Amino acid sequence: MSFFEIFPAFVGYIMCGLAIIHALFDARENRVQRLLMLITLFAFGFLLEYMGVTTGNYVYAAEAVMILGHIPLSVTFAWVGIIYSAMIIGERLKLSLWQRILTTTLIALSLDWGMDPIAVELGMWTWSYTGGDYFGVPGFNFIGWFFIPIAYLIPYGLNRNKESKKFQLLTINEIDENNSLGRKLYTCLVVVPIAIGILFVVGTICRIEFIYDLHWIILLIWMIFTVVFAAGTIVRKNENLKHTKWFDLIPPTILLFIAYFHMIFSLAFGLFHLSLLMFFTTIPLLLAFIFTLRKKRN
Repeated sequence: MSFFEIFPAFVGYIMCGLAIIHALFDARENRVQRLLMLITLFAFGFLLEYMGVTTGNYVYAAEAVMILGHIPLSVTFAWVGIIYSAMIIGERLKLSLWQRILTTTLIALSLDWGMDPIAVELGMWTWSYTGGDYFGVPGFNFIGWFFIPIAYLIPYGLNRNKESKKFQLLTINEIDENNSLGRKLYTCLVVVPIAIGILFVVGTICRIEFIYDLHWIILLIWMIFTVVFAAGTIVRKNENLKHTKWFDLIPPTILLFIAYFHMIFSLAFGLFHLSLLMFFTTIPLLLAFIFTLRKKRN
């Protein structure tokens, strides 16, 4: 294998490694819970890719390490970094519940609007569906990306308040404060099945012809909305992103790393229009990184 075939695989490994480093430093009082989060994110990423491959939606190019012969290990690792980082940034913005859910998933989705067309053009994976209006990518792919972070975020944060007996959605740090065996067992045994169940329902709905084959104009409007909404929210709440510790920079770095890797690779292969698209769609990631560079003064 050439350098251009080997190096992309290391991107996923690096992203997952950075997520582990952040988890170890950010959750000093309950590192076990945070590591269980990363482990279940890995399982979630593998299962959603397994669903995509076995249903015949797409096929991955071969890498040195393939899970079950079809799924690159690096892709599963990349899901850990993407979802974890988007959730951390979404929480640090200090938004209301529904704004946090929406902003988190739009941060992740802004990455894919630029990344997927480049990956397809470079042969990293191939869609079996030939009618993709968005640079060869079918519209239902972006519906999936929209719901993937949500499918994990909601069951992971779900908690029943003992006093009010109502369900609430906790943040990652609030979950870390619960050092009980029950929460750990819930994370290991319940979160991923619920998340996959949500995606199964979404996948079934996406089989509806209109949703499965969204027109390129709808996709373009949706892409612009994703970038504008996510970037606007980050600008509006930018003061909350100022870092207090050096490792606060890791989550936005993870997302910017994979985005700019694809942008530079596309430039190297002469795909200037796709590199420009990648730069535009990942403006929210760049803003999150820039605002996190500022240090919060005591």
